[in-house]
Amino acid sequence: MIEIGRLAVKISGRDAGLKCVVVDVLDDKFLLIDGETRRRKCNILHIEPLKDVVKIKKNASHEDIKKEFEKLGLKVRETKSKQKTERPRKKRKTPEQLREQKEEKRKLMDVFKKKKEETVKGKGEEKPAEKTGGSLEEKAGLVEEKKKPVKEKGKEPKKAQKKDSKPVKK
Repeated sequence: MIEIGRLAVKISGRDAGLKCVVVDVLDDKFLLIDGETRRRKCNILHIEPLKDVVKIKKNASHEDIKKEFEKLGLKVRETKSKQKTERPRKKRKTPEQLREQKEEKRKLMDVFKKKKEETVKGKGEEKPAEKTGGSLEEKAGLVEEKKKPVKEKGKEPKKAQKKDSKPVKK
């Protein structure tokens, strides 16, 4: 039933529902098909043969199949090959450019070291974020000043009053 030139409909996959013609029988399970579908190897179980047969040779070219399909009034899938473009090459940097890049990197490292030293020195007094104005909420005046609760001398915090609990390690 399945022979070279047999029209069929692809019933599964991306090309499902499209008509094709059997170009070659590869083995007992696979065929080479072409037509409205992509020219490719296809499982016999993935096509439904039709009653029509087209006269083509074994391994006929896409052009021959295109002519036969036009006689039947069917469209053939046209594929365009991609134009080859040259991939962009990376340009090597000159020694002068490399020196400039290293100098910029050193400058940045020095700036970050200075900022880090300022934060270490300023930890005891004031945070550097507060020096510059702090967060956006602080700049806008949306944050209420937090008042530190005054500890009374005779009372311990609630956690320390429990006798059954284990001491908390810090």
